[in-house]
Amino acid sequence: MGEKEQEGPLVPVFASAGISAEMEAQSVHALLESSGIKSVLVRENVTELPVGTVEVKVVASEAERAQQVIREGEQAGPAAAEEAEAETEL
Repeated sequence: MGEKEQEGPLVPVFASAGISAEMEAQSVHALLESSGIKSVLVRENVTELPVGTVEVKVVASEAERAQQVIREGEQAGPAAAEEAEAETEL
């Protein structure tokens, strides 16, 4: 608890829409959390459809680092993302 909480506006670092949006956003969220970057999921549902937009947001001061982690995760592939998500569930 010794770390000072980061403050500032939240900015989106990932957004997805469609049937797999929730799963994709959860994977990005898990990847960021496993890298020590606090993130939140923001859902915007479309009432006429079973889908909506899901964004992952971080504090503005962490946005650049978060985008780098996401890029590295995309390059590593889906298996690495699943591993990161599994680690956060332990």
